Order: sequence, then C-alpha cells, then structure tokens
Amino acid sequence: MSDPSQTSQATQAVFCVCTSDDVVRAAADCSSDTDGFFFAGAFADYITAEKRPHFPPVMKAAAGCVALVDFDTDPELALKSVERLRQIFLKRISIIAVGTDLNPNLLLQAIRLGCVEYLTKPISLPDLRSSLRRFAENLESDQPARNSTGRVMAFFGAKGGVGTTTLAVHLATHLAIAHGRKTLIIDHKHQLGHIALYLGLKDTRYHFEELLQNVDRLDADLLSGYVLHHSSGLDVLASPDRSANFREGTQEELERVMDFLRREYDCVLIDSSLTYQETKMSLIEQADDIYLVSTADVASLRDLVRLVDHIVQVPNADSRLRIVMNRATSNESITAEQIRRIVRFPVAHTVPNNYFELIKSINLGEPIPPGDKTPFDLALARWTAEIVGTSSIEVPGTAAEKKMKRRLSIWPPRGLFAPSPA
Repeated sequence: MSDPSQTSQATQAVFCVCTSDDVVRAAADCSSDTDGFFFAGAFADYITAEKRPHFPPVMKAAAGCVALVDFDTDPELALKSVERLRQIFLKRISIIAVGTDLNPNLLLQAIRLGCVEYLTKPISLPDLRSSLRRFAENLESDQPARNSTGRVMAFFGAKGGVGTTTLAVHLATHLAIAHGRKTLIIDHKHQLGHIALYLGLKDTRYHFEELLQNVDRLDADLLSGYVLHHSSGLDVLASPDRSANFREGTQEELERVMDFLRREYDCVLIDSSLTYQETKMSLIEQADDIYLVSTADVASLRDLVRLVDHIVQVPNADSRLRIVMNRATSNESITAEQIRRIVRFPVAHTVPNNYFELIKSINLGEPIPPGDKTPFDLALARWTAEIVGTSSIEVPGTAAEKKMKRRLSIWPPRGLFAPSPA
C-alpha cells in the first residue's frame, strides 16, 4: 500500500484484483506518474460476497477508485468481483477488465456488470495512462456531485437515560437551522426509537433497517422515499414505533449505506447503542466523530470508564472519540478534571442542565430552536461551530460554569473506577 499522505494530492486510488505481478507493476508505475492517482495495492483473491477483503482507509477516503480485474484466472469469479465492486463503491469506481483474450460474450457480460474498459496483456503503459486520464476527466466533470464528503457522527450513551437522543436531536436541528447544513439524523434502534417522537413526526412507515436491507437498490430516489422531512430542514430516518423483530444490519450493508449518505449530506448523525455487537464496531470505524455521552453520577461514570477502555482498542478511535458530559450543574461533586484523570480521556463538551425545558420540548414534539442564548443553547452553539469548522464562538463562562471550575471536590472512594481487567 502507498503512503496515505499521498491522498491529499492524488484523488483516485488504483488497485489490482487477482492480477499477475507484471500487471501490478504496470498499475503502480502508471499511478505514480499520472496526476490525480495513487497506487493503493493489490488483492490476491477475487472479491465476492463470500470473500471480501479489508479496504484500507486511503481507498475509502479517495474521491474515486480504479480497479484492474484479471479475467484469465477465473472468468466467472472475475464477473462476480466486478458486480461486487460496483455494489461496494457504488458510482465511485471505474473497472478495467484485464485479459489475454476476452471472447465477445464474456466482454458483453463484463460491460453489463460495470466494466468500462478492457486492456489486453501484456499491459501497454501508454494505454493504461490514457485510461487513467479519461477517468480523471470524468471525475473532474462530475466534481460538484462528488466533491461533498459528509461528516458522520455516531452517538452512544454510557448507559440509558443520560440524554443521548435529546442531544443528538438538538445538535442536528442546530446544524440544519443555524448553519444551513444538509443534515440527516438516523434512529439506529431496532424498535421504539424516540427521534421521530421528539421531532413531532408521525408518519414513520419506513425505517433505517429497511434501507440497509435494500442497499443494492439504493439511490437518491429510493432515499427520498424513506426519509422524513422536518420543518427545520432536517431529514430523519426513523426506527419502528412499535415492537419489532430484531435484525441487525451486517457490516457490509452499513458501510455501503454510509458511503452513499456521505455523498448526499453534509452531516449524518447516528443515534445508536453499544449493545449492537455486529454494527457498533463498523460504526466506530467509519464515524468521523464518536460521541460518548454520560452524566456525572457514579453509575454512568463507572460505565463510561469501561466503554472508553473498549472503544480505544479500535484503531485510530482515540483520535475521534469525544466525551460529552450532559446535564452539568454547578453542584456537581465530580469535576471535569477529575473525570479526565480517572477516565484517562479529556471531556470534549459539557452541556449545562436544561432538564425541565427539554422535557417540555419533548412533550410538545418541538426541539428548542437555536438562538435563545441560554447556557444550553450556547453550549450547542460552540459544539456546532466546532463541527462546521467556523471560528470558535467566544462566550463568557456562565456563573454555573465558573463555579464548577473553581469547585474542588473529593473523588469517590479509591477502587470504584479501577480499570477493568484486560
């Protein structure tokens, strides 16, 4: 694999599937001396539904991919690989069939499944360079549609009842209203999720789980039929509002849906649960920001310590993990600095308690709009400013915040938050 730092200049990743060494060398040479491309590596086996390799982050982050698939070794598996690659990368991939001699019938099947060009062996470097230049021109002409790569934010609660859904809903509405971002919020609960309820939305016929099941048909038209539109401009993928059979989406389904949603939205917020064993690791791997929400009570903090230890085991998760302390008051016996020391992770955001106003908004199905200048509103304003990359909002600390910082409290008895066994 090439150096990931190359992707800042090279927008398309080139890789080989089941090709011989000479084809790999040709692909690497042409990628290195053609502007806009980098060589991402070679997969020794065909890519099928039963055998899917791990695609490195540099390939997922690239604006597009180019795959050279060998048809000599096993034409049937080569066709399956072409079909699978089109499903995985959707419209972000150009596939070149490589072979000594493709008969017309096989070539027609390859084109129907998604191959855009065919190169004979031995590979002609000028021909391959010409193909790459055409792909670069096609990408450039389609750049406005491809240039937007949305930010995915996953929300998990240290335990139930800490206000994770409430924060996710209000953060999403702030992004849509105050910053004009095209925003989608997903209720990733298999039944009885609360996001549609909190937003006062009643027609929840289609759910995120059904979108996962229909990933092979996913396009803008299908998506528009699944999402609910809130008056704030926020789009919503709800969960069933009744008891439902549990079907956990696969990692592949989730990855493909997330790849598609990144291109459709500026911000994608996912209110999920760490109890979903199959999909939680995929969410953690894919999310740009992992928000772990807690409150400053002993039960929540005990669980927070354990969960942080678990999440940071995922490669690079520590750089994306954000601890959020919700319902903070000036009377907390446990300070943010104490939490940082015991959890061994800093607190990224502290959201002041606004319990009674939020309960009222939930009962009405009307989120508190941005702009009321309460401590809760200002905390969300700072949070959303960080997300969208605007200059940080300078807000004088409230009296409650200043009192919290001054307060020196005694940490609970030694051993209560001892690190969990390895």
